[in-house]
Amino acid sequence: CEITEADYMELVDRKTAGLFAASARVGALVAGGDEDTEEKLGAYAWNVGMAFQLADDVLDFTARASVLGKPVGNDLAEGKVTLPLIYALEEATPEERRLVETVLSDRSYQRVPFSSILKLLERRRGIERARQRALLFTDAARQLLAGFPDSPYQRALQWLAELVTARRY
Repeated sequence: CEITEADYMELVDRKTAGLFAASARVGALVAGGDEDTEEKLGAYAWNVGMAFQLADDVLDFTARASVLGKPVGNDLAEGKVTLPLIYALEEATPEERRLVETVLSDRSYQRVPFSSILKLLERRRGIERARQRALLFTDAARQLLAGFPDSPYQRALQWLAELVTARRY
């Protein structure tokens, strides 16, 4: 699996963050906001979208299936290599890489248990690094809102930015 962090971030930009940004920009436009407001809200939402997707990728490995609503580790079993795994593979041994390649080729955890992949992610700090990256996007989103006057709407958007990285599902 040769996907890079840059490749992955571009995918998240196109898949999730771009949609969040476009939605916020349209909302600002419909509400009669000026161009500066539209741009700032779009940038805010783009950062929230990036954080949302990275948090979702972490949850795919760390949440309980009953809370997540789908099997944990599902992304990897479907052939998707996400940021926690990209980070872990940067420091992985050849044996650890083979574990991941086996799951990817089998599209299951039959020969390599999910617990082995989770241990790899923890040992190589893939989960922690992806969490930290998500928090950077959350911080950027919150900073963009700092220029808006205090209001229930601004506070709700601040809360939303926090929620995406604090959620458990």
